[in-house]
Amino acid sequence: MTTARATFDKLLAAAHEWYMALPAMQEFADWPDDLTWAGRPPVPQSVIAHLTKDPGTANDTSRSLRDALLATAPFAEWRLTYTEDEVGCDFLKRFGWFELAGPTGHFHSQQIRMTVGYWGPGLDYGRHQHEPEELYTIVSGAGEFRLDGAETLTLGPGGTRFHPSEQPHALSTSDKPLLVFVLWRGDGLAADPRMTA
Repeated sequence: MTTARATFDKLLAAAHEWYMALPAMQEFADWPDDLTWAGRPPVPQSVIAHLTKDPGTANDTSRSLRDALLATAPFAEWRLTYTEDEVGCDFLKRFGWFELAGPTGHFHSQQIRMTVGYWGPGLDYGRHQHEPEELYTIVSGAGEFRLDGAETLTLGPGGTRFHPSEQPHALSTSDKPLLVFVLWRGDGLAADPRMTA
């Protein structure tokens, strides 16, 4: 077994522990039973250095997942999705995400999509949307979550935020970074989010 595969296996185990610790995740979706290793190659991005330097404060429940994510970061296929015109150069340097499991993830699944996202301090992720329903869970750091038609929430480790299908939403960080573990369910799992017109 390669070092990358062993690291991802440990991450998947930590993610399952996190899932079992948060009732909101269990209510949102069943843990997938179709996971198979896909072995996607690493794609480094500048976000790795920022994540490694300041992953944000975790709590007792989320610490093992945060640490597993840090160990996996060098082996992950990091993605940016957006263009500099859409979000700016600084955003792209201090933001990134990867798909742990899903249609195009390190583990393949057609039942759900599990992604990891990181934003450095002082970033604004403008209004965007997507077809699948979404559940954000906060692993470390903090962020302000905005959803059209709903109350704005400031969330830290253990906090969750549900986003309905195609409902525009946004988030921002202040003096702390934000590390999240996200679930998607429903149609369109393989599509990327898009900025709201």
